[in-house]
Amino acid sequence: MKAEFKDFIGSFHDFYPEGYCPHLIDEFERLVQSGAGSNRQQSEGVVKHGKNDLQLGLNFGVHNVVPFSNRSSTDLFFAGLQKCYDLYTEQYSVLKENKIYCTAMKMQRTDPGGGYHIWHGEQGNGTSSARVLAYMLYLNTLSLDEAGETEFLYQQCRVRPKENLMLIWPAAFTHTHRGNTVFGQRSKYIVTGWFYYE
Repeated sequence: MKAEFKDFIGSFHDFYPEGYCPHLIDEFERLVQSGAGSNRQQSEGVVKHGKNDLQLGLNFGVHNVVPFSNRSSTDLFFAGLQKCYDLYTEQYSVLKENKIYCTAMKMQRTDPGGGYHIWHGEQGNGTSSARVLAYMLYLNTLSLDEAGETEFLYQQCRVRPKENLMLIWPAAFTHTHRGNTVFGQRSKYIVTGWFYYE
């Protein structure tokens, strides 16, 4: 396990047990085969050249146990996320002065040619105004040729998808970002969500 911090982006390597990320991919595909999930055109009415991926809100706690851990997928996920969050708030300790919570666990599959092409922050109007941090766990590795990076505009950096790499960053406009197009034959899988002020 390794943690790195740059420009308020925390990178957390290998905080989940080996086999967990492929397990989540398998579970995602199983649920999609049963009819769960929706694409952005169905759920948001957006055009494909703006946002193009398949998303699924996860609640594995009731019906799914990770075979090698005897814990639910949700419990295991949030335990790892908590470790990353604790390290992040040690680095940026002012966050400890507020009550912050996280309950969302959303999984996305971005197929070749797809992406989240619009520059955006995670904080906005309505319920998203309470977002303080965003997180993302890459579930599989893509090569340089396959692209699919998360690109941060003002930090002038791109993060390549790497299995078992968690990112945490501020939800505000300062960390405007997008998901670049996936090339090649393989899809990109992530779990993502937000931390909120109470």
